[in-house]
Amino acid sequence: MDESAIETRVAADAGEAADTGQVLHERLKEITCLYEIRRGMGLELSVDEVCEQVFEHLVPAMQFPEMASAVIELDGTAFASRNHSGRVTHLLQSTIRVNGKIRGHLQVFYPPEKPFLVPEEQRLIDAVASDLEMWLERKEIDEALRERLKEITCLYEIRRGLGQELSIDRACQQVFEHLLPAMQFPELASGVIELGGRRFVSANHSERRTHELRSEINVNNKSRGCLRVFYPDDKPFLVPEEQRLIDAVSTDLERWLERKLLEQTLVSIAEEHQRTLGQELHDNLGQQIAAIGYQAKALEKKITASGSSDVATIAAAIAAQAQTAVMQCKQLAQGLLPFELETKGLTAALQAFASRIAATYKIPFDFVCKNDVVINDNNVALNLYRIAQEAANNAIRHGGTQHLRISLASEHGVLRMSIIDNGRGFAAGKPVPTPGMGIKIMKYRARQLGATLHFLRRPEGGVEVRLEMRTV
Repeated sequence: MDESAIETRVAADAGEAADTGQVLHERLKEITCLYEIRRGMGLELSVDEVCEQVFEHLVPAMQFPEMASAVIELDGTAFASRNHSGRVTHLLQSTIRVNGKIRGHLQVFYPPEKPFLVPEEQRLIDAVASDLEMWLERKEIDEALRERLKEITCLYEIRRGLGQELSIDRACQQVFEHLLPAMQFPELASGVIELGGRRFVSANHSERRTHELRSEINVNNKSRGCLRVFYPDDKPFLVPEEQRLIDAVSTDLERWLERKLLEQTLVSIAEEHQRTLGQELHDNLGQQIAAIGYQAKALEKKITASGSSDVATIAAAIAAQAQTAVMQCKQLAQGLLPFELETKGLTAALQAFASRIAATYKIPFDFVCKNDVVINDNNVALNLYRIAQEAANNAIRHGGTQHLRISLASEHGVLRMSIIDNGRGFAAGKPVPTPGMGIKIMKYRARQLGATLHFLRRPEGGVEVRLEMRTV
């Protein structure tokens, strides 16, 4: 082979090697581009941040990176690389589909006079568009799961809260506390609950908001009000998803209100029963026993006048027993109809109750009021009185107590009442306490007040019934 042929062959081999090197270099750029893009596509990133990641690695992988620019169109929004100019028209394009629907395009631009490697660059752009599709699908699933988790957490916390002893005011605040953070725009959402003519609003509510989702609240097939969530007029919201959540919360409120209504009815029936018994004792039985006593006294006088002292003694004993029975009827009636409660308030009523129990059962019964406790709501005062009354009667009838103490105090917006005895307490291994009707009604009354009620074993023996409720 002559020298010129050798030189030609060497030159050809060098050119081929250069071409191969260039192809490998381009291939390496593509692989690096795809690797970096896929590595950087975290689900925690926003669409804007992911588009920037794509531009950062895709544009340098082009044949003429210094002249290339890119645009990603998604759901009507365009994201452009920093060097993009509207004057470039020479482009490669790949469609972005998510769950079978066209969501947008990935476009790479060159100036019109520059050529590019259509097959190789198109394949790279298609691969990046495919990665975007997969990321958007995963992102949607992740966001759907997050929304679902928010909804589940919201409903769990609301239901857990409604299972506790809450007032209506506190229950509504619990709903706002957990429902609003579960909304699509929690920082902008506010809430209103209307119940039985009363209106409860979240702390951030403004009357200027009129864009709302609404769910009716029905109890026993009667409309009691509604739950409403507001957004500013310029914000969209996920109507189906958010409406379903609001409807579920309304249903929880309905069930809670139905339970409260049943408890109120039970307490009202028990209260009416006590009042009826008290009235019967005071107006009928007590009067009849008193009449028997007067007649026995008159009989005693007649028999004494006739000279029959033995029979007169019997008549006198009947009169004395009748008088004792009249006093006991009065004491029972006073317990069932707490006159002091209506005229002098809770503190005086509890003091009088302690005195009556001490006189009737001949046991010490102390009443301690640590500071001024003023209850202006008659219904609250009555429920507190009935709880103390039931706890004391249980201690005497079932606990065999020989000493009782009621303490009442109000500090830092919390009212505390304790009824303490030194009786037998609860049997070991049994629930605290065994739930009879009286204890159930005590618990119902506590729930009506939004109070907590605990039955505690005392190490030294006996039981403490402790009630706590917020007064502010």
